[in-house]
Amino acid sequence: MTWDQVDLKEGFIKLRPNDTETNEGRFVPLNRELVEMFKAMPRGLPGIWVFGKGKHQWAFDEARKKAAIEDFTFHDLRHTAINNWRLQGHDFFRIMAASGHKTMNVFKRYNTVSKEELKALVGEK
Repeated sequence: MTWDQVDLKEGFIKLRPNDTETNEGRFVPLNRELVEMFKAMPRGLPGIWVFGKGKHQWAFDEARKKAAIEDFTFHDLRHTAINNWRLQGHDFFRIMAASGHKTMNVFKRYNTVSKEELKALVGEK
């Protein structure tokens, strides 16, 4: 992701068609915390990588090790975001627009229903 893709005024990351697997651009919404984080970061030129090309993976791996989290990849964060949006009650169409999923079958792979969610169906927590 480069700085020209980060729109702090509107609160989106703008993915271009060539940035996505589907070759279709999309907008990924940023929450207030992320907007503030990006504002606090030193800004580079428009075509400069936000996290430094390749450096973000190293930083992620270091943070994961410090937190003693095993068997978790950077891509797992996408699964987490999609699942959290579903749990917050957002409709699938908006989540799919942000995640870039075109079919319900692919979208379903990113959602995991927990035992706690299943118990909630019968009024148990």
